[in-house]
Formats: sequence, structure tokens, C-alpha cells
Amino acid sequence: MRTDSMETAAKTIKLYDDRPYDLSFTGEIIYAGPMEEGTRRLILDRTLFFPEEGGQSPDRGMLADCRVTDVQIRDGIITHTVRGSRERLEVLEPGCQVRGELDWDFRFSNMQNHTGEHILSGLLHSTYGFDNIGFRLSPNTVTLDFNGHLDRDGLLEIERRANEAVYANLEVYARYPERDRLETMEYRSKKQIDEAVRVVTIPGVDACACCAPHVRRTGEIGVIRILKSLRYKGGTRLTILSGRRALALMQQQLIVLEDVSHLTSRKQEELAEGVRSLLEENADQRFRIGELERQITDLRLSAIPAEQKNVFLAEADMSPLAQRGYVNGLCERHEGCCGVFVGNDSEGYKFIIGARQSDAKHQNALHSDARQAAALLREKLGARGGGKPAMVQGSVKAAWQEIQKVLEGLS
Repeated sequence: MRTDSMETAAKTIKLYDDRPYDLSFTGEIIYAGPMEEGTRRLILDRTLFFPEEGGQSPDRGMLADCRVTDVQIRDGIITHTVRGSRERLEVLEPGCQVRGELDWDFRFSNMQNHTGEHILSGLLHSTYGFDNIGFRLSPNTVTLDFNGHLDRDGLLEIERRANEAVYANLEVYARYPERDRLETMEYRSKKQIDEAVRVVTIPGVDACACCAPHVRRTGEIGVIRILKSLRYKGGTRLTILSGRRALALMQQQLIVLEDVSHLTSRKQEELAEGVRSLLEENADQRFRIGELERQITDLRLSAIPAEQKNVFLAEADMSPLAQRGYVNGLCERHEGCCGVFVGNDSEGYKFIIGARQSDAKHQNALHSDARQAAALLREKLGARGGGKPAMVQGSVKAAWQEIQKVLEGLS
């Protein structure tokens, strides 16, 4: 029935309920919204396009030779947002018969992942009594939230059993049970549903209220993988993948493993131990480098006359830790402001400047404010940075001779 208002449109016939494997359909436009920046919202009497619902992203495809960019449902009325040329959009009016074509690869991937989630959630519930409290199936990620915790071994066992259900090639069927039958059934549901309830059943594994399309048999899923587990809102969030998307990820991971195996000259099953060994060697080398840098710093410091005030040095390369240690050593030996600039004339310098402060050892010495040096550099050379009287850090784009000349202005 045609209408001039979205609010008065009749509920949309959901062809995807009974025909999830159909690739195309024909429907009548009963409402066409105004054109907005190359898009238009359409309500049809029927549709194969699954809307964003139940945590799942909407279907993709073409409708009347226009690209479907969004599908939403409200009070049983499904609205399609389409994008196309002005010529295509302006002829889409109530009463027009239009053809819709699904992006099948996207739809089937969603079916694989959604049924895979049902299998995992069903096993978590039947084995441990955990309830599914959240689900998100987007183009980029699939997450499952449940109100419990499992260690690595527990998750591996659930994953193994989920894939056993895939190998069993069990039938998956969706039904709208009569109300009296529904009252005697055991099925999962996160909310109270007042209208007809669609129950998706995988015999011996799961029964759950669900509005989305699913595969006919579990064997079509291919594989179910649990990728990551983290504590979330008092429970657990699993990142999962099934079907083609899981296969694509495993292929990508295998390439990475082969590359790392080649780089480390280790077998794939020995990579964890190999990486651990490399990290330990790296930590040992960093310690040795730090010791050498401290020794070099001490030698350089001893070569500077003790009576020299306001000492500033430039280095081509130095770690931030060594740079800070160098500055601390200078401030220990010299009055005024002391700093180390690391970089070069073409790219600029990163600096740390310190100034000796009051303590038991230097209570009779004159004390300076490192911010004075930073202020000079900012005023004369546009330097950036800041800090406290004892130490400032920042960067400056200038030649070393220019920097030295500016710092000569310190008293």
C-alpha cells in the first residue's frame, strides 16, 4: 500500500526470513523520501536486504541500479538508503517495481559468522552456564560478550567443540513456534519479545531467538576461530571469526609466521622461544650500551674545566636516557644552565637543559632557572618546549652556531 509518510507505511515483508540464499528479488516502492545529496530513502513492500539489527551490520547490494548504503528497521518497517545519479533517483516513486540484488559474498560471510557465534554461545551456555550479553558483527570485527571467565585451556576446548559441530554438518533451521509451544521450549534470548519469536536451532548445540539469516548446515561455516579474549565489564569479550574471513586471516598469519621463521632461522613451532631469546639479548645489549654511554659521558665531563659556567654541548645522536644523564652530570659539576642538544643543523635539535637546584651538597652555590634558557631560545629562534626550573626540554629548528650565540646571552 503506497503512502506519503514513513510512519504510516505497512510492515515490510522479510523475504530473508525464508529465502536467505536468494540473490535477487522484485518489490514495489511504497514510500520514497526526498533526495538528499545523491541519496534517497525507500520503503518497499518486501525485501531481501537484512537491516542493521541484532548486532549485525546491514546487507549490501544494488536496488534499482543504485548502491544500497544503509538498511534500517523500525517498528517492522525497513528503510533502504540508496545512492545514485540524479536521473536514477528522481524516477524512484511509489508504485514503481524495482529489482534488488544482494552482495552475496558479504551476506554469506555474515551468515557464516553469525551461525558461528551461535555455536560458541550455545556451548558456553550449555557447558558453563554463561549467558551471551553482547554481540557485534561488523564488516571489520566480530565480538561476543559473555558473563563469565575462561582460561586459555577452556577457550581452546570451546573452540575445538565448536569446530566439531561444524564437522558434524548439522542442520540449522529457523522457525516461528506457536505461543504455547514457545512457552515450553528452552532457548536463549537477551530480551523479552512480545511479538512472534523466530528461533534459530542447531540440534544438540543451541536454540536462540534471532532475526538474522543463517547457513543451512553447520558444515558451510568451514572453521570457527577464537582470536582474542579480554576482561570486559565484569565478564569476557571474545573476538572471533568464522568461514571465509577466518580462512583469509589464517592465510595472512601463515605468511607472517613464515617470514618471521625465515628472519629468525627458527621453526614455526619454536618462534615463541626464539623471540623470547632475542628480547633477552636485546635487553642485555641495551644495558651494555647504557653502561658504555655513562662511561663516555664521564670522560667527556672530566674534560670540561670545572669553573666553566653555562655549558652547552651538541651531539649528532644520543638516546634520550643518555642525554638526560649527560645533563644531570653537567649540572652536578657546573653552575648556571647546562644542556645537551641532539640533532643537526638541517633537521634541528632536541634539547634538554638543566639547572642546579638547592640541596645539601650545593647549598652555598648560585642557582639558576632552566626556563630562562628555554625562553631565550623561544624568543630568538622560535623553539618549542617547557618544563620546570630544574629541567626543560624541547626542540629548535636552527644551526648550532645560532643556538650557541643565543645562549651566550645567559648571565
